[in-house]
Amino acid sequence: MATSERLGRKKTIVVSFGLPSGPALFLHLAYRAFSQVRRVDPQGLFDMHPQGRWPDRQGPLFDYLENCMAHAVFSFTAIEAFANEVIPDAFTYTLQREGKKETLLKPDIERRINLDEKLDKVLPAALSVSSPKNKKVWEEYRAIKRIRNRLIHLKSVDRKPSGPEDETIWGALLKAHGEAWCDSAHAMIGHFKPAVHNRRWYGKYPFEIAKP
Repeated sequence: MATSERLGRKKTIVVSFGLPSGPALFLHLAYRAFSQVRRVDPQGLFDMHPQGRWPDRQGPLFDYLENCMAHAVFSFTAIEAFANEVIPDAFTYTLQREGKKETLLKPDIERRINLDEKLDKVLPAALSVSSPKNKKVWEEYRAIKRIRNRLIHLKSVDRKPSGPEDETIWGALLKAHGEAWCDSAHAMIGHFKPAVHNRRWYGKYPFEIAKP
């Protein structure tokens, strides 16, 4: 539903459209951001000066960092959206905390169970597949999570001038230039084959991205 303004009066316009897949949109956003990241040589963003190296123009560097941020955040969000989407409506999950058991329905699983547990326990039980934990795909997922959490919860070291002795999120993004987090997100999603074997968007990855 959308509203439009005409002659000072609001008019409600009812529209219909097919619902998009959240995981597909987020994965596409991540891949699109990565396609921009990998076109850039980070060293080329800094200019040589007698006193050191820094960019004469900050714009290209900030554009690069924005794309790195989008790549990490959307890769993680694609996995999170997928995990919530594919939990069967009738599935229940027994939560055990401090010796107490509680049976959760899907809405409560989505809201109360963290993503690690969903991937390690909930989805394997719901879809009858093995856990991805202790596999390469799990380590790659954890790497995405670490960088995403650092972005969402920026620390004081990331907000003030610092030297090479301080590991800021900006330095981490520059070092992670070649990390294809979107590929890792696609691989984690693909671990749960019963949920994706007939998903058109999953099979179309890597997506075609129009060049600017």
